[in-house]
Amino acid sequence: MTFACLSSPAWPTDAAISTEIVARALAIAPRVRAEPALGVLWADARGLDGLAIAHALLDLADATPLPGATAGIAATPIAADVAARTGTERVTAVASGTDRAFLAHHDIGVLRPLPPAALYPLLASVGIERCGDLATLDREAVEIRFGPHGTALWRLARADDPRILFPPRPRELPSAEVEWVDYELDRQEQLVFIVNSLLGSVTDRLGRQRQGAHAMTLEFQLANRTSATEPIRAAHPTADRATWLRIVRARLEQVTFAAPVTRIRLVVDRLAPIDDRQGDLFDKGFATARATEAALAHLLDLAPNAIAVPRATRHPLPDHRLDWAADPSGESLARESSVGAIPVDLDPVLTVQTLPAAAPIDVWSVARRDAVVPDRYFDGIRNYHLTRSLGPDRISGGFGGVRFDREYFQCVRDDGVMVLLYHDRESARWWLAGWWD
Repeated sequence: MTFACLSSPAWPTDAAISTEIVARALAIAPRVRAEPALGVLWADARGLDGLAIAHALLDLADATPLPGATAGIAATPIAADVAARTGTERVTAVASGTDRAFLAHHDIGVLRPLPPAALYPLLASVGIERCGDLATLDREAVEIRFGPHGTALWRLARADDPRILFPPRPRELPSAEVEWVDYELDRQEQLVFIVNSLLGSVTDRLGRQRQGAHAMTLEFQLANRTSATEPIRAAHPTADRATWLRIVRARLEQVTFAAPVTRIRLVVDRLAPIDDRQGDLFDKGFATARATEAALAHLLDLAPNAIAVPRATRHPLPDHRLDWAADPSGESLARESSVGAIPVDLDPVLTVQTLPAAAPIDVWSVARRDAVVPDRYFDGIRNYHLTRSLGPDRISGGFGGVRFDREYFQCVRDDGVMVLLYHDRESARWWLAGWWD
């Protein structure tokens, strides 16, 4: 059973008494909710013994006292409410899966919340007196004839109760803490020893859940009644205790506290599932892939500044408009974990791919009006014929103390690849800047 409902026709109007009843009920069920206007108290019985909770609530009602209290147990709030108010026993339990059948033989007036009084004559005029009569109708017919209030009553008659009495519990992230009063820690070795113990508790829980932590926070309470926090982050989600201990040790080496430490708390900030990669018999590099990833993660843990993200600039030259900026805060990794799947309805778009450094090439050109246009080029390995050359796009000037005078051409090779070439007018040399993919 999901819901246990305690109903009393003489619910106290004193707010203090209602508060005391709720406080005592919390010792019986993990979550309760009182509705004095309806004269009921709800208890969350999911995963628990509903009958035991109902009898305990009745004992509480006798001690309060709540005269005439009865209880109902059901999988839906409306069935539990009706069972508590109309049952012939002190505790009426509705068998699982029979909520709609239980309501069918009851008069439609037992359903709550109550609809407008004008709706009952309309229902009676077409012979609808019991919940089962209303539940057998189609929703469209009820909505057209009786409007939105009739539709809401129709849903309750079918044991379709949309009320959320107890919302889902927020996910509790793993954490561990330790506090002491007889002594104070002021040495780094002692702090690392305590944090290692906390890491063992947290990583064991992560391992059981098949999850890895991406970021954690260390909270320190100091002897001078101040606190300090130190965020720590791994290159990729992991539940490996040794990896986190290495990160913590490197972090604490850079920290100096203003007073000895009296309390340490370790909290996981971000989680991600740990999935085992499917092997490929024909992938010769799969055997070393995990070792490579571990080595890269170790490098990023030791040197967060090694993480870089692309950044567009306003450089006038096309092959210099992409720059790389350090990302020590790890914001790019956080965004990566929250980015969804790429929509499949996007049309493919060619994107220019520039070389890290332009490559010198030998070009055979032809004259076209006032420009020299490339016809084919040699990159040191093979010759490429150009079926089309668009340009030139002349760019000249100075930027950052460097002068330039170039002519850019967008060319299509005979193998279908679109390349970006430019002619440096000062040195009279040709360069391959990139391609489109």
